[in-house]
Amino acid sequence: MKSPSRDDRRLADLLVEPRETLSVELKGWLDITNNNEHKALLAKAVIALANHGGGVVLIGFEKTDTGSGPASGRPASLGDFNTDAVNSIISRYCDPKFHCDVSIQRGPDGLGYPIIVVPGGHRVPIRSTRDGPNGTVIKQNSYYIRRIGPASEVPQDGQEWDALIRRVVSNAREDLIDQFRAILAGGSEMRLEPAEAEKLDAWFDASLARWQGLASTLPAHDGARLEPGYLAVSYNLNGDLKRLPLPDLKEALRQATIRHTGWPAFWVPTRPGIAPYPKDGNIECWIGGDKEHGPRDGAHADFWRVSPEGKTFLIRGLREDGADYGAQPGTTFEITSPAWIIGEVLLHASALANLLGDPEAEVVLVAEWTGLKGRQLAAHPSTNRLMFDGHTTQEERFRGTITAKADEVPTILPELVYKLIAPLYELFDFFQLPAALPAEELAKMRRSTF
Repeated sequence: MKSPSRDDRRLADLLVEPRETLSVELKGWLDITNNNEHKALLAKAVIALANHGGGVVLIGFEKTDTGSGPASGRPASLGDFNTDAVNSIISRYCDPKFHCDVSIQRGPDGLGYPIIVVPGGHRVPIRSTRDGPNGTVIKQNSYYIRRIGPASEVPQDGQEWDALIRRVVSNAREDLIDQFRAILAGGSEMRLEPAEAEKLDAWFDASLARWQGLASTLPAHDGARLEPGYLAVSYNLNGDLKRLPLPDLKEALRQATIRHTGWPAFWVPTRPGIAPYPKDGNIECWIGGDKEHGPRDGAHADFWRVSPEGKTFLIRGLREDGADYGAQPGTTFEITSPAWIIGEVLLHASALANLLGDPEAEVVLVAEWTGLKGRQLAAHPSTNRLMFDGHTTQEERFRGTITAKADEVPTILPELVYKLIAPLYELFDFFQLPAALPAEELAKMRRSTF
């Protein structure tokens, strides 16, 4: 049986607990071939998500009193939910036109659900080119965005227009920076020394011990024990930060989570049993202790904790040890995964620093991989990368640290990630990580917003 691609696994993650956010819109069972009002509803949703920076439309779900759940009216066939049908609607309603991908993924209930992936990164705002049927649902020459609620509406004030304009200007700037990186192809010569490494190590070790205590209560061989290996990553924000009450801090964490993947770092779930909770003056979340949908595989069994002082910690199992990866747990180390998770965490740190009132705060980050001994570098077929000469390691663990200013993270993200993970790859028979790899993988990641 063909192994699911990396992108398919990330999309399927969205169905574990579907909920509407600024980058995820839920729709019931739309008839996108015969019902013009449903076509207009979908067009409005994809325009708003495209202007937001990208996202996904999950088809077959509706809001409930407790969050969201499968919608009634499931069709006998999902054949009408295809790329041609969706892009025909975009061609009819959107300017400039863009391409969306459609994927049918299976949810935890075993049923298939269409997921429409809407790209971001547009250099100009997307507008509607026509009214909906009878002048309803969508209006011609309107620029829809995702607004807090969440809802897909036109901007309501100057601040929302400013955010839209800034986003498209930033996209043009990022394209220019990427071109320079492609020319230089050598990375940065930064010398970032961890000024607060000792302080962060103490928090890191205490958080690790807290997780170990929780994991020890699980049955033997439960995937959430992360026995084949794990990544633990922690960052500390040093600066003039607002100390928020825990409810406000939880909301700031939710806002700082940009869903570049289907299972984002520091995800703030809402379902009882896995939702965050106060503990010893901090906020904790342990998805691995899920009693309703457990046991979980290590890649979906996160534990994280965050302090009001701006210290964070996250631990999760390695994706390549999951049942859907197609390899024996503990035998491979995916060459692209570290760039994605470290990049995502650094962007989270930058966003949280801004929300806590100091965009220029220092970010000190430490990451540790364990269970490395005997693993071989590998590239999943979905990455379109080739690996030769079986690079293995005899080291059991690796820990590295970097620092940066929060407001500089988005611009120098590939250089930061490369500085942290290049020594990790050297443990695999002196493998030299190409400087272009983190830049290329992070560009893919940042073009995706679920």
